[in-house]
Amino acid sequence: MRTVRGPRPLAVHAFAAVLLGLAAWNLAAALRDLPAQEEILRSLGLGFEWNRDWTIVASSAWFTVELIPILAVWLWASRFARGFITAMAGVKVVLILSNLPMLYALPGVLAGQSISLVAVALLYTRAANDWFARKSDDPAVFE
Repeated sequence: MRTVRGPRPLAVHAFAAVLLGLAAWNLAAALRDLPAQEEILRSLGLGFEWNRDWTIVASSAWFTVELIPILAVWLWASRFARGFITAMAGVKVVLILSNLPMLYALPGVLAGQSISLVAVALLYTRAANDWFARKSDDPAVFE
């Protein structure tokens, strides 16, 4: 993959900034309260003995996993990454709707999830669509 040259649309910048900000916020929140994060990880029932070190490793790994599709979109205009992010947003919508009563009690979580869905929608603005559709200006490619 080649890094996309030229200016990126404002919508793509906004998408990357919002999701990067939310990912960094989630990592900071997890690291700020490690015992609570450890309990969240235990509640997943993975059969793993969580401790402080593994909680830090898992939180950092999750942050890295969140960065990969963001960077793929921003650096390489990856249509696959845009589709993957959209599919995950669809799953997020289903989960939000199925847990709506609980999320009313946690307005910060609901706001964060809603903001991330708006950020994904930015990938489908006219300027972003044109940017994803643009062909490479590689002189080595012959037509």
